[in-house]
Amino acid sequence: MAKTTKKTGFGSLCVQPGKTDKIILPHNEPIYATTAYTFESTDHALSLFDDHHKGYVYSRWGNPTVTMAEVKIAAMETFGSERKAKAQLFSSGMAAIAAVLLSCAKAGDTILTQNQLYGTTDELMQKQLRDWNINITRCDLNDIKAVTTILKNDKHIKLIYIETPSNPMMEIFDIQSISAVAKKYGCRVAVDNTFSSPYCQRPLLLGADFSVHSATKYLNGHGSGLGGVVIGLDIPFMKNEMWNKVKLLGANSNAFDSWLLLQGLKTLELRMERHCENAKKVAAFLSANKYVSKVNYCGDKQHPQKNIIKKQMLAHSGMLSFELKGGLKAGIKLMNKVKVCKMVTSLGTLDTLIQHPASMTHVNVPRDRRMAAGITDGLVRLSVGIENVQDIIDDLSQGLGK
Repeated sequence: MAKTTKKTGFGSLCVQPGKTDKIILPHNEPIYATTAYTFESTDHALSLFDDHHKGYVYSRWGNPTVTMAEVKIAAMETFGSERKAKAQLFSSGMAAIAAVLLSCAKAGDTILTQNQLYGTTDELMQKQLRDWNINITRCDLNDIKAVTTILKNDKHIKLIYIETPSNPMMEIFDIQSISAVAKKYGCRVAVDNTFSSPYCQRPLLLGADFSVHSATKYLNGHGSGLGGVVIGLDIPFMKNEMWNKVKLLGANSNAFDSWLLLQGLKTLELRMERHCENAKKVAAFLSANKYVSKVNYCGDKQHPQKNIIKKQMLAHSGMLSFELKGGLKAGIKLMNKVKVCKMVTSLGTLDTLIQHPASMTHVNVPRDRRMAAGITDGLVRLSVGIENVQDIIDDLSQGLGK
């Protein structure tokens, strides 16, 4: 307990920060549960307001626990290279996606993207960006000739937004080829890397300008905290344009969610190894099952983009989707019968999660576009967990059987 003096009133003692006479070397990262930071002097305050990167001003602007997670994720996304990147954490994956779109495209600009995207990303583009006069153009991004023609004819395209593997169809897009064309026309490229994590794929090393994650998923890995992150190679852009979205829109992460994220990152490699191993075996089981008509999985030797997968993915992720011959009724039956698999509208956690895109993640995507993208009423998405794989297979078997 701190000593009292005649010069210090009890009320003052109550509000003073706690002190210690010991050198603290924590084994685990601390949670900096503070909203603001004390300035040593007016000169110190002025220097930080002039350049907040020198220190901390206010936790909407930055927090030491948040910074620790950002530094680690940036290193993961550039692992195996000499490249330097900066990461910016956000309150959710959608906040991160919105920040990329709004940092790169202004009113009157256009974003080029693929035909099939995560439902909420699609909804953001179709509804919110339209209100802000930001246009969306779609095409098969693997048709490089078409991409080149579109960029040549529309000088307003400022960003190509790629989701690979796509949610939930596991479509793969050639990041390296798309990025090469984009650079010729002064266009940035952002890749949603959520389904892969930096363990399976590193878009920045393939030519992309930004890698985006819902950190809620594989990076956290335990379903314990929300978060989103953008990692970019253009450090000044990240420090200014991207950070301004945190400062001005209040989309910042917080110390506790960042601390949970840091704990999840410690086991990312171990978890991803098991996710990938289990998914391969589950995909093989589903492919041989008589009630399943099609399996969408990046490790499938028959995958239509297998050559791109071989070139750009380091591993095949724990994500897959499959089409049931019995359609919607069969899907409802399966999800109501499984016990090991949990019906949860998320992914990338330790346990196996199953969901129905048409009625859950993609419910707000127009039916005609959803069907054209292959997201039928009988499609089921599976995030394969790290349980004993035979338990997962047995659970799916009893759910699919008569």
